[in-house]
Amino acid sequence: MTRLIIHAWFPHLAAERVRRTSDVSPMHPLVLTRAVHGAELVDSVCVLARRLGLRGGMRLADARALRPDLLSHPADDAADRQDLQHLAMWARRYCPLTAPAPAGITGGGASIAHDGNGIWLDVAGATHLHGGIRPLLADMARRLRRAGLTIRLAVAPTCGAAWGLARYAPAAQRYGCSRHSASSSRQLSAMLAGLPLAALRLDGTVCTAMAASGLRHVGDLLGMARAPLASRFGQVVTHQLDAALGHVNESFTPLMPARPRVAMRQFAEPVAAPEDIQVIASGLAGEMVDILQQQGLATRRLQLGWQRVDNMVMGRDVHFSRPSLDSGAFCRLLVSAAETIDPEFGLERMWLEAHDCSPQAPVAARFDEGISASETYASLVDRLVARLGYGAVLHMRARNCWQPEAAQYAAYADMETAGFHDDMNTTPHCLTAAPRPIRLLGVPQKLAVVALLPDHPPARFVWQKRTHKVIRASGPERIAPQWWSAAVGTRTRDYFRLQDEDGARFWVYREGLPERGEEPDWFLHGFFA
Repeated sequence: MTRLIIHAWFPHLAAERVRRTSDVSPMHPLVLTRAVHGAELVDSVCVLARRLGLRGGMRLADARALRPDLLSHPADDAADRQDLQHLAMWARRYCPLTAPAPAGITGGGASIAHDGNGIWLDVAGATHLHGGIRPLLADMARRLRRAGLTIRLAVAPTCGAAWGLARYAPAAQRYGCSRHSASSSRQLSAMLAGLPLAALRLDGTVCTAMAASGLRHVGDLLGMARAPLASRFGQVVTHQLDAALGHVNESFTPLMPARPRVAMRQFAEPVAAPEDIQVIASGLAGEMVDILQQQGLATRRLQLGWQRVDNMVMGRDVHFSRPSLDSGAFCRLLVSAAETIDPEFGLERMWLEAHDCSPQAPVAARFDEGISASETYASLVDRLVARLGYGAVLHMRARNCWQPEAAQYAAYADMETAGFHDDMNTTPHCLTAAPRPIRLLGVPQKLAVVALLPDHPPARFVWQKRTHKVIRASGPERIAPQWWSAAVGTRTRDYFRLQDEDGARFWVYREGLPERGEEPDWFLHGFFA
């Protein structure tokens, strides 16, 4: 079967990602910059910046001189590669052979760097599923533009020709050659003849040297002898020309989706006994441990699935607080999950899938070496999650914030981001910080306060229709709002620790500063032991 290559080029991929993920005004031009030999150069531009005459490779200072309202952002190659990986995986809806176009090639004994913001698709044998090549291209362009991406598509029998047509050919010419035959080879040569030499993925220095000799278009090379051309400008020129014309076989390595890590059991007769179901679940756990050990992985989530005789498919997830490969934990939690299965008239099959796998070394408890406190804590968390469900087990984690109501938050029990010992030995903000109450009210309650002077602590206050006479007071501890995130009108607080005549201790604060002429309000925020 002959090849049919589609090249999808995203000329403004990086700038469109920055606009999508950050608060950047669409009314101002945006460029992405890169430091080269101490100079800040423009690496890529957005659509608006290109319309205003800004181009990649120019100095950022020159670009700002042309457009003072220019916005700049550092280039992120890792994010660009990740976007192309996601786009290539998304393109598998059209054909199984897709891959990101590399940001450089090696051919003819030389390495050439070029723009890699594109993906390749080999749609040979898959076009009829979409009504032909043109409906496929139209559907692909419509979906990508709806997602906010600028896209240029081209189709050709070779990777090099599709790459050059997508970047340098007019729209009417990019879809003109979609068959590989003697007549279409001549047609492909005619289509490439008018393109600049950069369409062959040649380096800028090579294109400049050839332009000095009067060679500016691909058509200028078609009738030339190959040996003098290669001896003068290098074999990479002839190699790239032959690759574009199909005389050299050029291919790409398609992306492969992650292999499912599945252990499955099919039953000749329906299984309904709870004891048999638990034994099968234990056996699946052992098989999954072997699969993960062979691949050198540990998992954070197992999914136990089953199909009943009425074709009802159901499942149950088992979560781990950190990547695990402990066969004992697998069996214990899966057997507990199997106890909740309602087989009705029997199960036809059961399977176990591993998700969220990572090469991180698992923590496996060995009784001959003893069990650490963190391992015991992780095992307890896993059992609670398996019993109560994912999301029902939370723990309090400290946040680096002086605001009392924001100093802690409830998070999922995660041994990877915060271990047991880290949570128990949390470092305070400051060794001289004032003590905090053991109980904090969710919503501060307003108080009626009598103070001797506006900046003094309360002498007495009324809370829940009861008057409390203050016999001891310490403070104030001033806590200002976070100006970068606080709502407009948020005022500074002065916190006081009070003790009434019955020995009860309170944490109250005055909102508003008398020295600024503000009318203060008093609130109760917590209780001490």
